[in-house]
Amino acid sequence: MKRMRGHPIFSLSLFYGVLFVSMPSFVSPYDGPLYDSSAFAECKLYPEKPLYGGGILKDKLPEFHKFLRMDGKTVTAPIFKLQDITPGIIYSFSTWIRIKSADSALITASVGDKDSEELCVGTVDAKPGCWSFLKGGFVVSTLNLSSIFLKYSDQEDLEIEIASASLQPFTEQQWLLNQQTKINMARKRAVTIHVANKQGVRLEGASLKIQQVSKDFLLGSAIAYTFIGNTPYQNWFLERFNAAVFEDEIKWYTTEPKRGQLNYTLADQLLEFVRRNQITVRGHNIFWEDPKYTPGWVQNLTDSELKSAVNSRIQSLMSKYKDEFVHWDVNNELLHFDFYEQRLGPNATLEFYRTVHQQDPLATLFLNEFNVVENCDSSSTVDKYISKLRELKEDGMSMNGIGLEGHFGVPNRPRIRATLDKLATLGLPIWLTEVDISNTFSMETQAIYLEQVLREGFSHPAVDGIMLWSAIRRNKCYRMCLTDPDLNNLPTGDVVDKLLKEWDTGVLKGQTDEHGSYSFYGFLGDYKVTAKCGDKVVDSAFSLSRSEETKHFSIQL
Repeated sequence: MKRMRGHPIFSLSLFYGVLFVSMPSFVSPYDGPLYDSSAFAECKLYPEKPLYGGGILKDKLPEFHKFLRMDGKTVTAPIFKLQDITPGIIYSFSTWIRIKSADSALITASVGDKDSEELCVGTVDAKPGCWSFLKGGFVVSTLNLSSIFLKYSDQEDLEIEIASASLQPFTEQQWLLNQQTKINMARKRAVTIHVANKQGVRLEGASLKIQQVSKDFLLGSAIAYTFIGNTPYQNWFLERFNAAVFEDEIKWYTTEPKRGQLNYTLADQLLEFVRRNQITVRGHNIFWEDPKYTPGWVQNLTDSELKSAVNSRIQSLMSKYKDEFVHWDVNNELLHFDFYEQRLGPNATLEFYRTVHQQDPLATLFLNEFNVVENCDSSSTVDKYISKLRELKEDGMSMNGIGLEGHFGVPNRPRIRATLDKLATLGLPIWLTEVDISNTFSMETQAIYLEQVLREGFSHPAVDGIMLWSAIRRNKCYRMCLTDPDLNNLPTGDVVDKLLKEWDTGVLKGQTDEHGSYSFYGFLGDYKVTAKCGDKVVDSAFSLSRSEETKHFSIQL
C-alpha cells in the first residue's frame, strides 16, 4: 500500500470545502490528523518510517523491564511509558518488530499498569531476520494506563527489537470526521446530469427528481425458519435489508440430521423468498470444524466413510444450489478447530474448496472466522488468518473472500480498523458476516456498541458488506435482537434505521442551471430520475459504481 505523505491532508481540506453539503450537521472544517490506513502484511528487510511521525511517541525509545509470566518464568520485554493519556481519547498504535533466537513468536501489545488489568492493543506474528508490522490501538476508559507492554508467551528467552513506534491520539469528533471522509470517498460519487432538447440545446430551469432505488453496499441480516410465512417479519426485513444469510437452515445438522435422510424444505422456502424479492444471499455453511456442530452420525464414521460423506454433502448442496448463493463459507472456523483435518489429513480443507469451486465456480469462497476483529485471540490473530489464506493459495486454491464473524463485547475501534487495514493489503473482499453485540450489556449499551461497529465497517473501503446476526427465532435471538417479538424496534433497531437513512441519498429535487446541468453527490447504487421542462417529461435511470471520476448522465427532452 502506497503512502501518500502530505497529499491526503490537501485532499481532505479540498474535499470538505467542495462537498460539505452532504456531510452531517456536526461537521465543521477539519484541521485535525488524518487517519493513516497504511498497513503491511509482509515481513520487510527494513522497517518503514513511523506513522504520524511517531505521534506522541516521537523520538521515544522503549525501556526494557522484567516481568513474571503466568507460568512463573521471568522474562524481559520492552515497554513505552505513557504520559498525558486522556479518558475518551482514541489512540492508534503501531510499531515494527524483529525478533532473534526463534523461528517466530506471537508478540502481544497491551496497555495498562503493572498493578491493573491490561487491555490488548494488537498482535503480530514476528519473525527473525526481518521486520513485522504491528498495528492496533485502544480507547481510554477507566483503566489505569501508564505503559504499553510488548510481551511474548512461547519462548523463555527472546530478544525483541523495536523500530518506528507511533501513538497518535484522536478525539471522538476527529475519529468520526475521518470515518465520514472515508465514507464520502469510498461509498459516494459526484454526479452531473445534463438536460437538453432534441436539437442538443441545453435546457435551463428543467426540474429534476432523483431517487436512489437500490444500494451498492450490502447490509443484511440472518433469517431463520421463523421467517417462513411470517408476512409482518418479511415486510419489516424488506423495508431495510438487501442481503440475507440463513442462520442454520443449510448447515449439515439441519439438512441431514440422520445419514442419508436429506431435507432441504426450510432452505428451499427461505430461498424462494430471497429469489422473489431479489435479495442477495450468502451460503453459510457447508462444513463446520467445531465437532460440537458436526452431526453426531458424521463423527461416528470411519475415515473412508467420512471422506465419502463429505463428498456427498458437497455434491448434494452444489447440485441443488449452484448459482443461488453468492458466497460459500466452505469450512467454518478453521483456525480454532480441526475435526476434518484430524480425520482426513492436513489437506482436507484444500480439497473442500477445490471441489466447491469446481461445482460452483462463480461463487466467492470465504474463510469465515471469529475473534479476528473482536478480541486478541492467539488462535485467530490477523497474521494467522493471512497465513492460512496464503497457505491455501500456495496449494493451488486461491481463497477469494475474507469472512469476519464479529461477535463483539466492547468494540476496540482503533484495533478493528487496524485489523481491517492489514487484511485490506490482500486485495480481497472483506465481509463482517455475523455481527452482534453481547447481551450481557443493557439494550442501550448494545445499541451504542453496534453503531460503533457498523460505522467502522461501512467507513472502511475494503469492506463490501455487513451481515447482522439478529434472526428472530422463538421470540429470541442468538445474542442481539433488533426488535421485540411484535417487531417494535429495540434501541439496536433504531440504530440500524438511523444509519440506513444516513447512508441513503434518498430523494433529491432541483433544477438545471444556465448550462443545463444539475450536480449532486450520491451513494453508490441505482437511481431513477424524472426530468420535466414545460409539458415534456422523461423518466430515465442510471447507476453509480465506485470511481474517482464524476459520473455524467445526459437526458434528452
